[in-house]
Amino acid sequence: MARIGITYHDVTKAIATLQTLRKNPTVDHIREILGTGSKSTIARFLREWKAKHGLRNDDDGALPSDLLNIVSGLWNAMQEKAGNQTAESQKESEEKLAKLLQQLNQYKQLESDLQQKIHMLEEQLHKKSEEFDALKVEYNVENQEKVQMVERVLNLESRHQENQAENTRLHQLLKHVQENLEHYQAATQQLRQEQSLSIEKQRSEFDQQLSQLRSQLELISTEKLNYQVQCAQLNKNNESLENDNKTLALQYQEINQQFSLLKITSDKLQKDYNKLLEMHQQQSINFDSKHHAVIELQIKLKLSDEKIALLESDLSCANNKVQNLRHEHQFTSQEKANLEGQLKQLQSMLSVKKETAIG
Repeated sequence: MARIGITYHDVTKAIATLQTLRKNPTVDHIREILGTGSKSTIARFLREWKAKHGLRNDDDGALPSDLLNIVSGLWNAMQEKAGNQTAESQKESEEKLAKLLQQLNQYKQLESDLQQKIHMLEEQLHKKSEEFDALKVEYNVENQEKVQMVERVLNLESRHQENQAENTRLHQLLKHVQENLEHYQAATQQLRQEQSLSIEKQRSEFDQQLSQLRSQLELISTEKLNYQVQCAQLNKNNESLENDNKTLALQYQEINQQFSLLKITSDKLQKDYNKLLEMHQQQSINFDSKHHAVIELQIKLKLSDEKIALLESDLSCANNKVQNLRHEHQFTSQEKANLEGQLKQLQSMLSVKKETAIG
């Protein structure tokens, strides 16, 4: 005789009846209320009802000890393996993260040292620039003094030329006096012959004039000597100014050389600063790449956690399958027992009929 199937509505009605009786809705209790139905079907409808009402699908009975031991061993092995993998991955990630943090601290320290060095170099460059500006100002002052000295030299040269012109005029005057003296001597000789009386009379006047002319000549000679001394002094001053000019030219060359050296040093410092800046940029790029590596490790760790969650989900599915197999095994055992009972009844009925037929 065919068995009557049960529906989800029958199971919900049986659950409502059990709830009014304050009994736990299990597969066995539902089957007692319904009086029919396979436990696997009842368990499936019960899980559906619990899912709709937000309840957990707890096990309705204990698993066989052998199967429980196998499942427990498999579960423990999977848990231990997953834990070991997680611990190893976490330990490796922590070690890599610690190394990256250490390298980051080293890079930060190096960057701080480089910043201090750059600051010191900038201060040195600033000092050198100030010294160069001071030298430039001093050079401008000396250049102005040189211009003033050149102007003085030009003035002295003009005065020297004026003195030379005055000296020439005095020479011409002396020559003119000498010519006049010769003229007077000739006139005196002529007058001595013609006018002996007037010569004696005028000799005293001539002597006086001659003394005056000699005194004038002496004065002119003295002025000439003074002018010559002044000219020698001016020549010495001119030589001194030329020496000063040469010294200033040498100082100007030395200042230009120092400026060239300072410019070379400044260019070198600028190149060093550019190199340090490139190193800093490269270190920043390395830090970013290592930071991305840390992020990838974190992503891998998250994927490992997701794999563990999937394994746990697969294990839960396996437990559900084991429960279903258990229910089907129980139902099959019951069906087998029923069939064996029916077979025994048929055999006994057949044996009774045979005895009746024989009798």
